Amino acid sequence: MRIRIVHEPSLRDVDGVDLTRFRVGCEYDLGSTLASVFLAEGWAKPVPFDSAPAPVPFGPEDPFTMRIIGRRQPPTLVRDEFAASARRHAAADMRQPRKKRRRR
Repeated sequence: MRIRIVHEPSLRDVDGVDLTRFRVGCEYDLGSTLASVFLAEGWAKPVPFDSAPAPVPFGPEDPFTMRIIGRRQPPTLVRDEFAASARRHAAADMRQPRKKRRRR
């Protein structure tokens, strides 16, 4: 059930549920038991069914997601075939393998 908090709860917790995290003016989706406690105590009012739904976390309407503008992706998002740490160079003092000479 979706409710909007109108008064700060007078209790700190109900059956082990912390009520201090609920803020006045915010909407919450609660289970029917906890929502009925809020409604019965006068701490909240039900949100009408025809009101705009709350944004879904990590959904397309999430106000906190970072959007990439434009068609090109940043160069840091391009996947390399080999990591930069995998590219190793031989030490200067290391012996190089001998190349075979071609006989004439």
